Amino acid sequence: MVVEETVGVGRDRTWGSKVLGEVEGTREEAVAELRRIVPTYTPEHPMNSRRQTLLRDGDTYLLISQGSMRDYHCVFKVWEMLWDSKRPEVQAERLTEDG
Repeated sequence: MVVEETVGVGRDRTWGSKVLGEVEGTREEAVAELRRIVPTYTPEHPMNSRRQTLLRDGDTYLLISQGSMRDYHCVFKVWEMLWDSKRPEVQAERLTEDG
């Protein structure tokens, strides 16, 4: 489960991705866990949100947070891990599944 959001401040502000967690199981189980996590997620920006709106398109969620000067947003998705350089067993398992 991944969130993509605005990170940093001022000129160092950029768009970043963060893994929220992993689910061992089916895609449906991962989507259910994401659905549970998203409403309680606190984005980095804005620090004091005046209003938040949560939208869904299938398995993807969009959180829009209105700040005092501008609006920010976060996108939440479920991704399947295919490879991790620090966990070679994941790659070996995925290659066996695809082959």
